[in-house]
Amino acid sequence: MHQVNYTARTQPFRYSLLVLSMMGLAPVAQAQDSDTDVKNEDQTVEVIDVTGSRIRRTDIESHTPVVSFDAGDIAKTGTVDINELLNELPSMTPAGGTETSNANGYAGISRQDLRGLGSNRTLVLVNGRRHVPSLPGTSEVDVSSIPTALIKRVDIMTGGASAIYGADAVSGVVNIILKDDFEGTEASVSYNQTGDGDGKRWYGTFTHGQNFEDGKGNFNVHVSYQTSDAVEARTRDYVANDLTYITNPNGDSPAQILAHRSPLYATNERAFLIDGLPYRLDASGALVAMTAEGEDVFGTSTTQLAALTVDSSNPNFYTRYNWGRLAVPVDKLSLNLNLSRELGNEVQLTSEFKYVKTESESRTEPLAEYGVTRLARNYPFYTAEQQAEVARTGQGLLFGGYFPEVGRAGSDYEYDLFQAVVTLEGRIGDGYRWQLSAQHGQTSVDTTYVNDYSQSYWDKEVWGTQGWVWTGTEWSWESSCDEGCSINVFQPLSSDTLAALQLDPHTSKAKLKQTVVSASIDGDLFELPAGYASFAAGVEHRREQSTSTPSDTQLNGIGANYYTANPLSGKYDVTEAFAEVRVPLLSDMLLADSMVLSGAWRTAKYSTAGTNHSWMVGLDWNPFDSLKLRTSRAKAARAPNINEIYQEESQYWNYVYEVCYSAYRKNGSEYREANCNARGLEDPANYYNDALIVYSGNEDLKAERAYTFTAGMVYSPEVLQGLNLIVDYWDINLVDKIGTINWSSVYPNCMDSQSLDNVFCDMLEFHDDYTQVNVAYLNLASHKTRGIDYALDYSYHFANLGFSLGLRSNWSRLMQRDLQSDPNAEIVQTMGELAFPKWRGRNTLTLWTEDLSLSMVGHYIGSQTPDNSNDPADYSVYDTGRLWYLDMGLNYHFNDHTSVNVYVSNLTGRETPQIPAANTGGASWEQGYTAGLYTTLGRYYSLGITHKF
Repeated sequence: MHQVNYTARTQPFRYSLLVLSMMGLAPVAQAQDSDTDVKNEDQTVEVIDVTGSRIRRTDIESHTPVVSFDAGDIAKTGTVDINELLNELPSMTPAGGTETSNANGYAGISRQDLRGLGSNRTLVLVNGRRHVPSLPGTSEVDVSSIPTALIKRVDIMTGGASAIYGADAVSGVVNIILKDDFEGTEASVSYNQTGDGDGKRWYGTFTHGQNFEDGKGNFNVHVSYQTSDAVEARTRDYVANDLTYITNPNGDSPAQILAHRSPLYATNERAFLIDGLPYRLDASGALVAMTAEGEDVFGTSTTQLAALTVDSSNPNFYTRYNWGRLAVPVDKLSLNLNLSRELGNEVQLTSEFKYVKTESESRTEPLAEYGVTRLARNYPFYTAEQQAEVARTGQGLLFGGYFPEVGRAGSDYEYDLFQAVVTLEGRIGDGYRWQLSAQHGQTSVDTTYVNDYSQSYWDKEVWGTQGWVWTGTEWSWESSCDEGCSINVFQPLSSDTLAALQLDPHTSKAKLKQTVVSASIDGDLFELPAGYASFAAGVEHRREQSTSTPSDTQLNGIGANYYTANPLSGKYDVTEAFAEVRVPLLSDMLLADSMVLSGAWRTAKYSTAGTNHSWMVGLDWNPFDSLKLRTSRAKAARAPNINEIYQEESQYWNYVYEVCYSAYRKNGSEYREANCNARGLEDPANYYNDALIVYSGNEDLKAERAYTFTAGMVYSPEVLQGLNLIVDYWDINLVDKIGTINWSSVYPNCMDSQSLDNVFCDMLEFHDDYTQVNVAYLNLASHKTRGIDYALDYSYHFANLGFSLGLRSNWSRLMQRDLQSDPNAEIVQTMGELAFPKWRGRNTLTLWTEDLSLSMVGHYIGSQTPDNSNDPADYSVYDTGRLWYLDMGLNYHFNDHTSVNVYVSNLTGRETPQIPAANTGGASWEQGYTAGLYTTLGRYYSLGITHKF
């Protein structure tokens, strides 16, 4: 964002109170010092770009709350990925990152999620302009592709900003401002690792910049590279411990108590049941008990291993998180070239070129069987003891276990991102600024699937063939080994079996292209008694195209679970026009030091979603110099993206719980049992059903809309210089929300509705031997959330002692978070559940001198519960309790050239709260990943050195 100086008319220059509204992680004044220059002798002022407005201003005030931090604050924390620092803000819900993307797709990509509305509703800008998305088919930006060494300042605007910046700014904007006019040469290197000695990360940067042609031009080049290691879940016993609720065996209150249980399929030795107890075979085929005499086996089923557990102290079984990862490895190379040149007549040319290459990987579990499907009664590898059990029960054996010899399933990701931006800006007449901009970017993603296997080969050579078999008393649908059944599942798989079973790595490819051209103008319209009315207006045209080509294995559905995908090709274009005005109403009056009315309107015409409108109205009122009151009302709109519209059908097999089964039929709503009876499911024999899960896009989607309201105050008492206080209330009502319903909740919601005539049942197709779940993108009902943000900033300079002390505090109080998937569905209240505590806060205490800075940061996370519908009286541990994390840092400048930074995150080594689901990080079911607000890595160290040549 470039500054253009011009001579003001009669408008006096002065900073007003929102210096503090941009605080948060960093001192706001410090973030803005380099952007301000007052020349009182000729009334020349520097007009600056302000996040939250297209109108260039002489102050940094905004009617919408904005939090800011600068390069110094980034350096002090030792962070390599700006995502890590952003996620500490109380307004952020952790989205994709190195600690959250292992099992959620696109490992190694960092995304932002303001207010927990989803990362596709948070718009990421660089220098006030759109950045090319990092995930094809979406608008989501990998903020880790923006090197921290190049960042000058980050502004986070919390509130709907579609009228100002366009679609995707439903919950707010993250605007990353890069350093410009860089002169000299700077290099840095940092090293990080956890207190357990893993999670090692190296980061190195080199930046060189210089002016040319007597300062009329400047160029800078930047190179950075980082590499980091994976962290396995099994290395943290507070994560991988299978914590669960169980029914109190004493029948006392509370009814539910905590226990550590391992499922009977969680073993590398294939387990099977004889007379209800788990056994395995050793290498000689001898029977080996997997539980000690008298040891309990727990579960509601007497047969199926997936429903049975033992105490986790049993060494023969491990936890279901044994194969998880708490951090994915990342290698990232960034190349950046920036050029600026004055062309004469106050016209400025700037250009930005960047290339980012990222490599990462995800790894989950190897091939596994969960003990829910029976082997054939004539399975050829039964021992005598197993044959006796088959004869006793009249059924084939169930077995469960992992096959690590097949290798851990997962994906290798390779991302290539390129973007070029060229901008011309200048001035027309007395103070009008114009800007022309053109940019093009593209992202390519190669996803290579490893350790996949042929599902058809596995099914035939383990289960044989299936059909109706006469048991002597009735016909039963069973497996038969008259054909196939060449694999002995009770022993490690042979090399011949592995050669036939394993598939070669196969790669899918995806690509996104984005082109944006825009033109804008801003300046003063006319003079009013209270000052000049100003405006900004412009047009923008954007084209996006995404394609994806699945691998041959996916196209033919021959891999694990018969996963089948089809090619995607989609594109759209949108033409937008916007206008913004800022009108001073009152000035220098009693109880009206100033009053300014702001408004904005944007019309966007999509080739896919028709014409959509966004608007904003805001009012800033300073009754007197030390108090500012502000409010805004806005409508934001987001059109469906390419994936949401054009995604072709993909499918795979899984299973759904039969909610009408005897153990579950009374656990749902008051309507469940009647609906089960209406379907003829009075007493189903099985507690699960095979399920074909089918995903697809929806060309009939319409744009979603969000209505936002904010109101707050900024107070800087004159009697206590250096103190700033902020309170802001916010309210967001998202309607026609675009999304999918979690496939595993479709059937339960169908049976829990008032009748079988509902949107959930419409997504189901019931067949004789399986259930099909059709999961398409839909315009869901609504998502309502509101709360209050608090901030405090205070600093004091002890002149006689030669040091300064500062305190900064950001807090957020969530007051409502309600989800509704359909107008006829019940409202789900998620405030206070995992990932959405009522209170979050971050406090920073800093002591600094000219060369030394010491900081202590305290993060607060309020109490959360896995399920609001639980009765606290029924649970021995109902919630996580409140938790503080403590960080400490030291930054020291040896001289003008060299500085060192040391930072320790989670200084006390706090572990995750030991309550089910929170012990793995405290994530929300909506977000679908393991880690949430809580750190799963433990203590983390960072050491960095920077040298300027």
